Amino acid sequence: MPRISAPTVREHLDLQREAIFDAVGSILADEGYAGVELATVGQRVGLARTSMYRYAHDKDELLALWLARAFEPAMAQAQAVLGASGPPAERLAVWLDGQLDFAAKPRDGAASRLMAEFDNLPASIQTMVIDGHRPLREALAATVAEALEDQPGRDPELVLALIDGIATAATRQAASGVTVQLRSETRNAVLAVLAWVTT
Repeated sequence: MPRISAPTVREHLDLQREAIFDAVGSILADEGYAGVELATVGQRVGLARTSMYRYAHDKDELLALWLARAFEPAMAQAQAVLGASGPPAERLAVWLDGQLDFAAKPRDGAASRLMAEFDNLPASIQTMVIDGHRPLREALAATVAEALEDQPGRDPELVLALIDGIATAATRQAASGVTVQLRSETRNAVLAVLAWVTT
């Protein structure tokens, strides 16, 4: 029986799982999706490839588990911000700040690398990312629709797509660091799309 490094087998497995996730993130940040293989991750944490099957059956399942761990806290926080009370433009501004901060964290470089490679990822991984973002997108769509309630004739889906594009471009910039100018330019661009910026 293999030695365990925690008081219980369950705690040992949890520690191993965290080490695996950390290794996946590190490999993603350094090498991108192509670098993530069960054998490579196992080497990083001192597990044989056969032992890795206890945690995931293949590369895509391993990445799905990592995605859930990496994105869930930020998604939950973003949904809470967008669902809070107050003017929708203010909630969107707070959400944008959170997105920039998330993208700028060193440990989230893996997420940024993965998103930068999104168009070249296998369809199964693209679907995982899209499904994982769906609750946030729904909250964002509701906030944008609320912001446009007093502007009849505008297309909330079009406005949402434009805001999404701005946020995506801004978070890619944030991977190199968040500056005061990046924050203000991003906010102003989104507010301009909402037509709430005065001249």
